[in-house]
Amino acid sequence: MSLRSEIRGRGAKSNPKNRFERFSLENFPDDEPYIYSEEDDEIKIPTQFFVDDSKTVIAKNDSYDVGFNYSVNPYRGCEHGCIYCYARPSHEFLGFSSGTDFESKIMVKKDAPKLLEAEFSKKNYKPDFIMFSGDTDCYQPIERKLKLTREVLKVCLKYRNPVTIVTKNELVLRDTDIIKEMAELNLISICFSIVTLNRSLARKMEPRTSSPERRLETIGKLAEKKIPVGVNIAPVIPGLTDQEIPLILKEASLHGAVFAGHSMLRLP
Repeated sequence: MSLRSEIRGRGAKSNPKNRFERFSLENFPDDEPYIYSEEDDEIKIPTQFFVDDSKTVIAKNDSYDVGFNYSVNPYRGCEHGCIYCYARPSHEFLGFSSGTDFESKIMVKKDAPKLLEAEFSKKNYKPDFIMFSGDTDCYQPIERKLKLTREVLKVCLKYRNPVTIVTKNELVLRDTDIIKEMAELNLISICFSIVTLNRSLARKMEPRTSSPERRLETIGKLAEKKIPVGVNIAPVIPGLTDQEIPLILKEASLHGAVFAGHSMLRLP
């Protein structure tokens, strides 16, 4: 294997040591789970999934600069692999790395729907809107198979609890039946996160998300069904993507977005 081999299909190009661990393990090139392609001089890292046995599913936020109190994340870690993601360091609390581990070792909260219903059933639960994807995208690729987000949405509809979904994946269209019913009850809004309209740049920074064009198309399809949908320019990267803000806002509006927001790049 060449020392200049590229890691294919991942945002991170390394797996730095966990800052909380005294010892670390470095894989040799031939060790699993890495797969090396001599023909392409590339390293491929398969995605692994682990069961998360968390006893609660609602995360409470008390940070003054985050605009929501409750969030639900059916998954920990995110296969989208956005290199700029502020949630990467959270993977270190699980004993993993914030590098390639974050996007290739995904924790699955298999009991998320049941746990959420239990929370809603408590007498001391104070209804408030819940942010889906406060940390990791609830519509990342594995959701296509596991459908945890879909089941959690059903619980929110049953209890009439308002929801905001932030995503970068057109997979949200799969759940249009539930989302449309929630929209008719004024219980939901969808926000697409777009950092750039440059497809080549997007592939480098967020390799497994839906393309910017697909996200705009999805905004249009949701808007046609009268589902409140907007765009979040996140993150704004000074000197790299900030000049695109006017164009992103224009294109999102032309496709039916009715609100917009932004957040600056964080480098935790």
